[in-house]
Amino acid sequence: MAISTYAAIDVGSSELSMKIYEISKAKGIHELSHIRHTLSLGSETYSNGLISYQTTKEICTTLNDFKRIMAEFDVTDLQVCGTSGLREATNSLVVLDQIEIQTGFKVEILSNSEARFLYYKALALREKNFETLIENGTLIIDIGAGSIQLSLFHQGCLCVTQNLLLGSSRIQQLLQVMQEEAYDFHALIDEYIEKDLSNFVKLYLDSIQIKSIIALGDMIPEIYYQMNYKWDESKCNKMLNNGKILKELDSTHARQIAPTILLCRKISQLTGCPNIHFSAIDFCDGIAASYAERKYKLLSSHDFTKDIISASENIARKYKVDWEHIQNVQTLALQIFDKIRKLHGLGKRERLLLQISVILHSCGLYIDSIESRECSYRIIMSTEIMGLSHKERVMVAHIVRYNSTAVPPQDELKEDFSKEDYITMVKLNAILRTANVLDKSNHHKIKNVGVSLKDGIMTITADTMADITLEKGLFHRKADIFQEVFGIRPRIKQKHSGKSSHS
Repeated sequence: MAISTYAAIDVGSSELSMKIYEISKAKGIHELSHIRHTLSLGSETYSNGLISYQTTKEICTTLNDFKRIMAEFDVTDLQVCGTSGLREATNSLVVLDQIEIQTGFKVEILSNSEARFLYYKALALREKNFETLIENGTLIIDIGAGSIQLSLFHQGCLCVTQNLLLGSSRIQQLLQVMQEEAYDFHALIDEYIEKDLSNFVKLYLDSIQIKSIIALGDMIPEIYYQMNYKWDESKCNKMLNNGKILKELDSTHARQIAPTILLCRKISQLTGCPNIHFSAIDFCDGIAASYAERKYKLLSSHDFTKDIISASENIARKYKVDWEHIQNVQTLALQIFDKIRKLHGLGKRERLLLQISVILHSCGLYIDSIESRECSYRIIMSTEIMGLSHKERVMVAHIVRYNSTAVPPQDELKEDFSKEDYITMVKLNAILRTANVLDKSNHHKIKNVGVSLKDGIMTITADTMADITLEKGLFHRKADIFQEVFGIRPRIKQKHSGKSSHS
């Protein structure tokens, strides 16, 4: 039986944390050790914008200590990740370089959506009742040092996710100058966080009753322990007012406890939901869950691909897209992708990126019909899509941006794409163009299509009684682009049976 001894290291905003696991297909993920070292990384980044030399040295010293511990456990594989504390520092590249030189570790910096997604993977893998919890009106609140992620699950799917800069450490850093003057510092924090949280509730939760809240994040395990594993308003007040409890904690943790508790309480009040379920998972668990999925195909029963599609569809609906047009183009685009699999050589992940590109390609019409593609690009670049990496979101944005105009040469986009990623983007863009032109008038004339490939010609059979002269005329120009990319000529053929066409 293959077993990995794996180390996950989180270069976090408030601490350096390492968990060592045994991971196997048969027994899953088993934690062996957890080592933590308090760190002021986040407070420096959020208040000064950069990380000091002293903190960099402290990180390197601690990571070298971790390396010695890993040797004792015979660790065979590892991953070191950082999030907002490193990502937002102006000198992050210098710090990362020093870490690699002094420790040999390459730190992978994750975007917000990537990091939060790892939390959800661990949550789905470790919480046995996860599917039941998210069935109806569940809000997951992931409270980090730098920000809070609010994700609404309903009917088993992710509906919306929003990131707010209300992390426990960030709140403390912003308001600490007022601490001495404030009559009630906790009330000051409460007032500060209310506006953004109220706006989220009004925008996204107005029509859905929240039946349960799942809280996770940096300080949640501590609160989880202090409250005996469930939310209790009286214990909440006791923790906020009891200096003894806070004195027992590390000073950095003590400063983050109050904002975290107040965030949980405010969200509970605004949603009218007292049912808060604390989860003790942390970011290391998320890193390990992702590794177990890649290495051992150790998956939860939850379909995260469905979440990504569902969240994308909700973004599209927000911008009032023509849903029938989206569905028509999506059907055709995916049929083309599947038919020419041997020609494009792409996989499931690229198919998903094509699908998301179709779903979001006309969002910009809500803002400006003339510059709709550029507006769609801006919307996608400004909107987090949980489960997509930053690189994947950039790819989707560019596929959509050049839906009607020529894709620039790779040299002009080299800051965004490697040569391999550029080729992938061009292929998916060519498929989107070809599919989209068949419903160019948005009159939905073509609803049933079939795609066949024979003798170097791809035939798209449109089963419709409508006049598709416009679509045929525009299709000819898109066919040239498709042929340049894939080396085959697409053609459109009309039949008038009024029945579904099968390829």
